[in-house]
Amino acid sequence: MTAAPQWVEAPWWLDAVHEDDAFDIPESDIPECFEEASGIMVPPLPVGVTLLAAELAGPGVEAVALLASLAGRTMTQDQQLTLVQLWQPQLAWATGQEQAALAALAGPEPATGEQRRDDFEAFELAPALHTSVDYAGQKIFHARLLSGAFVATGDALRAGTLDPHRVWVMLETLTTLPVELARQVEAEILPTAARSTPSRLRRALRKAARKVDPEWDARMFAKKRTTRRVGFHPEGDDGLVLMYAYLPPVEATAIEEHLKAAARVPSPDPADPRTVDEREADALITAVLGSTPGDPTTPLAPKVLLQVLVSLPTLLGLREDTTELHGYGDLPPEIARELAGDARWQRWVHDPVTGHLLDQGNTDYVPKAQLRRFVRNRDRYCQFPGSNRSAHTCDLDHNQEFEHGQGGPTSAANLAALSRTPHRAKTHADHQLTANPDGTRTWTTPLGRHYTTGPHDYRPDSER
Repeated sequence: MTAAPQWVEAPWWLDAVHEDDAFDIPESDIPECFEEASGIMVPPLPVGVTLLAAELAGPGVEAVALLASLAGRTMTQDQQLTLVQLWQPQLAWATGQEQAALAALAGPEPATGEQRRDDFEAFELAPALHTSVDYAGQKIFHARLLSGAFVATGDALRAGTLDPHRVWVMLETLTTLPVELARQVEAEILPTAARSTPSRLRRALRKAARKVDPEWDARMFAKKRTTRRVGFHPEGDDGLVLMYAYLPPVEATAIEEHLKAAARVPSPDPADPRTVDEREADALITAVLGSTPGDPTTPLAPKVLLQVLVSLPTLLGLREDTTELHGYGDLPPEIARELAGDARWQRWVHDPVTGHLLDQGNTDYVPKAQLRRFVRNRDRYCQFPGSNRSAHTCDLDHNQEFEHGQGGPTSAANLAALSRTPHRAKTHADHQLTANPDGTRTWTTPLGRHYTTGPHDYRPDSER
């Protein structure tokens, strides 16, 4: 049995299919039901015709429906590669639609001197997307640029002709120039941007920037020096922390040479099993913490203040519950026991039912600002939904305003760790924070959406 495709209304690209390509489709090759996307019914077509149709249709709902209809179909490797290629402009098109929606949500960039209340749009967006405020703010910033100053680049994204990564590369340079000069660069580079690799595109953009602004290089060098920094990413890899640094080129090159030279120094131990990469990493540690005499790549053992949640049975080796090192995360219990012999201890006690912190013992020094320490350790992170900022870098804000002693008390129950921007949103942008009897907090945004946060749960995963 065979079947011919049936269209409610023949699409314009069907005229491009030659009549010699008319076909019958074996019943075994017909999916149980047609694929549907946004109301578009896609009859079962041969794979090659479907790929051609999607290419002719261009980025948009129709092409998405055609490509989605190929799910589970038998294809040659060449057809599979073509399918991957054709999905790329659809991803760009979808990102462009998101950018347009973001620009509509946030509105235009305010005029100079106006109150920057629009900054707080990110506080509505972040919890809705389950992401950080910084990331939400960056999305809004890019959406405004692509609908305003650099609308030509935005149009290329919305048309699906320039992918999101190349758009980001474009903005990376364009935003370093005055708008009129940046538009000159955009006009020169945009026509060939989609055909350039990202690295070549970046070089072309910088060359064009220097052409329209001969002082661009010197200005960028001076500006970037003021943003040199070191960062840490605890979730970088199991058992490791990602440490990264943005440094001036001369100093960075000198550090690289120092580490490579240190790794070439013969180890005093002929059986040293470390690789060159391991010795370079150890040389970096020794440059900060000091090295074992005679070996520039063997660091001294650090003395640590071990802020760790570990049960007494685990410490004694009677249980094997995962422990937690503050600033990093989970540790194997045997590692915690090893560190215990060379560390100053802070004891954390949690409620076995809720996992909330009850008190923080300290055997190292006389407690100072005990309330601040307790609240920061109890909350662990900024209490705005989606934030991963450490509470130790946050403000301690009153849930119920203090009002010079006439409002809420300065107590653990009435304090919450908030990083500076959520603190400002609560104070100036009508975000309401309510403390609940169970220790959680409810945020109510200006749009009336509700989100719940609360103290960190210190219980082992097996007990939650």
